[in-house]
Amino acid sequence: MDYLRQTVDSDKLIGVFDLPDALLGGKVEVIILPVQEPHITPVKKGSAFGCLRQFADPSLIADEHGAWERAAIGKYANN
Repeated sequence: MDYLRQTVDSDKLIGVFDLPDALLGGKVEVIILPVQEPHITPVKKGSAFGCLRQFADPSLIADEHGAWERAAIGKYANN
């Protein structure tokens, strides 16, 4: 990895960096490193279709048609 490491007079950096008062008027060491971007592996998007089929009860499939309507009527019929 390439980098730069150099000792310079802090007065030369006043226009470049916002130096704290404790660093002014003396020598400072400047180290410049390249930014290392984190390597992000893209997540493979799959499908959730059928992932719960082991819990399915085939005898109840016929009752699914109209189940929401029956539930809504049962819950809100008295309102």
